[in-house]
Amino acid sequence: METAVSITALATAIEAEKESLRTYLSLAWHTRDPSGKQMLIRLTTDEFEHMRLLESWRAGEQPAAVEPSVIERLIPRLSAKSMQIRGTEGQHQLSALNAALDLEKSARKFYEEQAEAAQEENARSLFSRLAEMEAAHFALIQAEIDNIRQDGFWFGLREFTLESER
Repeated sequence: METAVSITALATAIEAEKESLRTYLSLAWHTRDPSGKQMLIRLTTDEFEHMRLLESWRAGEQPAAVEPSVIERLIPRLSAKSMQIRGTEGQHQLSALNAALDLEKSARKFYEEQAEAAQEENARSLFSRLAEMEAAHFALIQAEIDNIRQDGFWFGLREFTLESER
């Protein structure tokens, strides 16, 4: 039996996933670089799967174990070249990616809060898993930002140093 909190959380989560889906489709539509467009479309399909998972759970189906997404499996192995999103509007591109970063950060926080508040183990497990997926999206988008800025970081790790190693 679902509590009012989890029913409200599910409805909110479904709407948030729909909004993320719309946002990523719009960003993909306006991105000229093919690799950037592909990344955003991949994020869109992940958000769609999140929405479907939440809708099926709301309909009374028990959530199955959620396997790692393509993004989660690839993040540690992607090369800098495959991560390039270089459109003709560099600042606009960074602005769009920063908006996407905020979206993923908010989604992750929401799912973590819902997992903590959930009384049912299934709800807690589902929301925790969705938080992990959103964290993977966040890491991917941050890597894109780092790559565009070329500030020496990739996935939060310094790629080089100007200091001598002793």
